[in-house]
Amino acid sequence: MRKCNSLNMCVMAGGSGERFWPFSRSSRPKQLLKIVGNETLIAQAANRCADFTSRDRIYIVTTKKQAADTQKALPELPPENIIAEPYGRNTAPCIGLIAALLAAKNPDEILGVIPADHWIPDDDIYARIMLDAAKIAEENHALVTIGIHPRAPETGYGYILAGEKLDSPCKTVFSKVDKFIEKPEKKRAEELIATGKTFWNAGMFVFRVGDMLAAFEKYIPEFYEELKKIEKDSSEKIIEDVYSAAPSISIDYAIMEKADNVIVAHGEFNWDDVGSWSSVANHWQKDEFSNSAKGNYVAVDSSNCVIGNEGNGIVGIIGMDNVIVVRTNDAVLVCPKDRAQDVKKLVQKLRADEKTKKFVE
Repeated sequence: MRKCNSLNMCVMAGGSGERFWPFSRSSRPKQLLKIVGNETLIAQAANRCADFTSRDRIYIVTTKKQAADTQKALPELPPENIIAEPYGRNTAPCIGLIAALLAAKNPDEILGVIPADHWIPDDDIYARIMLDAAKIAEENHALVTIGIHPRAPETGYGYILAGEKLDSPCKTVFSKVDKFIEKPEKKRAEELIATGKTFWNAGMFVFRVGDMLAAFEKYIPEFYEELKKIEKDSSEKIIEDVYSAAPSISIDYAIMEKADNVIVAHGEFNWDDVGSWSSVANHWQKDEFSNSAKGNYVAVDSSNCVIGNEGNGIVGIIGMDNVIVVRTNDAVLVCPKDRAQDVKKLVQKLRADEKTKKFVE
């Protein structure tokens, strides 16, 4: 497999995984759990990066609360590569932080940024596309985003409308980006897919850090002025001061949707966003009635359910279809599969009550 020891990779791992309650808690977020596969999500992401770059160039951005556990989960990474955000401020400040830290050493550093919660089994194809994206980003001073060929008119993802293809010697196909489209209605998603020119926005990016910071200067200049402080002094106190002034905004809204130097790489690898309980249905073992399960269970006259049992006992279901049932030693979740996104609302309600907040901490 090709390797590029000069490519930096950053795994964004600051979320709490509220939609995976009750397995996931603020003290053990989903990226530190073995939700899919035999490794934690964060370990899978880091190991995937290590296939094509050196481990001393792999960085993890997480929260202060999760930093120690993240280091324990990734003992092969240098401790200084675990970077703690003082507060959660969405993806733009996170990317600005790691870009500023690297730019202090060299503004020509190339950086790839990925979320911690992706399932990507095609390691070789993924590595090739990331390395090709690094080459295109460097040669064109471009902000490269990795687009995924849509398999269905999903309404939970943003879409990228591709324009003219680039003339490139790379095996990976690249196109200019015409437009970013936020999570569309199903009919609109079907129309977009029918064009043959759209991709899911997977939240993966590759760029020269100097080019990304130039975009920050152009589109969010007030925060860029704060980031410049980090290039001179990256102490915990300075980073906290910078974050206190940081807007809570995604990199898509802040930069990618506005910039005119955005290129999309045609992602040809299998991909899934491990974002909620409904997403594990494709990854857990299924019985003859398409019930996906992890842990002990018995099902009677039930189909297409997701059953997770972390406890020592057994889960029994009767006459259930398209239902999520998840059990731990201190909590049980039951909800329709099409309400999986609303688990976050339940967690927020539990956290707001002094009597129940212990069950989400």
